[in-house]
Amino acid sequence: MGNMKLKQKMLLLTIIPLVAVLGVVMFVANTQLRVLGEHQIEKLRSELMASKQDSLKSYIDLAVSSVQHIYDNAAPGDTVAEDKALEIMTNLTYGEKGDGYIFVYKYDGTNLATRPKPQLKGKNLMGLKDTNGTLIVKELIDSAKKGGGYLTYVWTKPSKNADVDKLSYAVGMDKWQWMVGTGFYIDDIDDQVAAATEVLEDEISNTMMFILMIGGGFVIVFGFLAVIFSNGIANPLAAAAAALKDIGEGEGDLSKRLDTNAKGEVGELAHGFNAFAEKIQTLIVEVKGSIEELSSATARMTGVMDHTRQDVDEQRRETEQVAAAIHEMAAAVQEVSSNATNASHSAQAADESAIGGQRVVNETISSIQSLQSGVNNAAGVIEQLDKDSEHIGTVINVIKEIADQTNLLALNAAIEAARAGEQGRGFSVVADEVRTLANRTQQSTDEIQSMIEKLQSGARQAVQEMERSRVQTDETVEKAGHTGEQLNNITTAVSDISGMSTQIATAAEQQTSVADELSRSIQHIADISERASSNADQLSNTTSEMTQLEQRLTSLVNQFKA
Repeated sequence: MGNMKLKQKMLLLTIIPLVAVLGVVMFVANTQLRVLGEHQIEKLRSELMASKQDSLKSYIDLAVSSVQHIYDNAAPGDTVAEDKALEIMTNLTYGEKGDGYIFVYKYDGTNLATRPKPQLKGKNLMGLKDTNGTLIVKELIDSAKKGGGYLTYVWTKPSKNADVDKLSYAVGMDKWQWMVGTGFYIDDIDDQVAAATEVLEDEISNTMMFILMIGGGFVIVFGFLAVIFSNGIANPLAAAAAALKDIGEGEGDLSKRLDTNAKGEVGELAHGFNAFAEKIQTLIVEVKGSIEELSSATARMTGVMDHTRQDVDEQRRETEQVAAAIHEMAAAVQEVSSNATNASHSAQAADESAIGGQRVVNETISSIQSLQSGVNNAAGVIEQLDKDSEHIGTVINVIKEIADQTNLLALNAAIEAARAGEQGRGFSVVADEVRTLANRTQQSTDEIQSMIEKLQSGARQAVQEMERSRVQTDETVEKAGHTGEQLNNITTAVSDISGMSTQIATAAEQQTSVADELSRSIQHIADISERASSNADQLSNTTSEMTQLEQRLTSLVNQFKA
């Protein structure tokens, strides 16, 4: 369709709708004719069926009327009258061939008369069915009891030896309990309907052929007119297309113009094209000037982009250096924070140790003070011992003097005993013993004196040592007090150091967070610089592409002559 010429398209646009309309008309006409024909056929079938029903009813009415006087005058149970009436009905025939007959059944289904088959008389046929299962006798009896009615069923037709539709009509004679009926085959209705249908099909075919001929004539006439009109439209357009092709495929000379002598839309098309070509010519001139300005601006932008890319690269390098320094500072701050934390922990441990040392010093001071009190008490005891030793010495001296006096008295007694002779011998012995005892006492006293002197000497030395120990104890207590004060100062200083270490660690952690944030910011700046550098490269590439496009556009514009 896209490769077809305008003339062919216009011809198709004319022919196709005509053919489509013709097809629709034929379809609608065929449909309507068939609907109308089917309606007529159905009406014909109904009329034929009504005619058949009227014929059957008239036959039955005739049969009943032929025995009506017998029926009216007969008494119930009058078999003679019944036999006479039955004989009359059995002999009744109708039809061109005389093959129509009347059949009579009792209401209980017993056959009383069927002329073609007298052997059925006396048999009960209430269960007689056709091939479709219709209880023929029963339904006819039911219709007769209701005042009369029709029944259509299938029965074998001897002349065709085939099952065909048969229509029967029956009425009742209640006094005798009779069903009187008759029927005939209605396959001739189908034959007449088939003949009418064949005639209808011929009529429809003839009508469709007539419509096709008329429509074909219209298509031919309108096709001829379409050719004439399409030539009148397509030929000037072909001339305009040739002129446009000459402008487009030639040297691109926009100064050429189409012939405007043509009338109608083609002339308007030529005028429109000439105006368009003039605008294009003006536009090409302006585009050439714009291309020159674009070329200059592209060159300037290229220079600016080169400087920008250099600045961005330098900024990126500086940012990387700052980022490295920030990372190092963050590491140093992290180390300071770690050391401050360790120092804080050590200060806390030292504080605890100093507190323990202070407690020990306090206990030591208390013990030394207790020792000092004990030393003082011991010094007092030793001094008292020294005094007692001196008193003992005095007593010893007295004892020594007594021993000397005793020794002297013993000597005097010995002298006196010697003078007395034998009378004084016993006394002399006693005097010797006393002198011996006095000597031993003097010796013991000397030994005791020596021991007391040694004891006094040791006591004096002990007193001196105790005095020195007391002085040293006092000095130790004083120094321990100074030590306790120094430990208090150390504890306070260590607590201050621990607090300051904690503050330093906290500040270091804050500095670490700040350093991390600063590092992220520097990294973000570096990323921005990286993207800026990438964008600068892309912009440089875009500038190069713009230069290529400017060259391409210049080449394209130069194809036209303004």
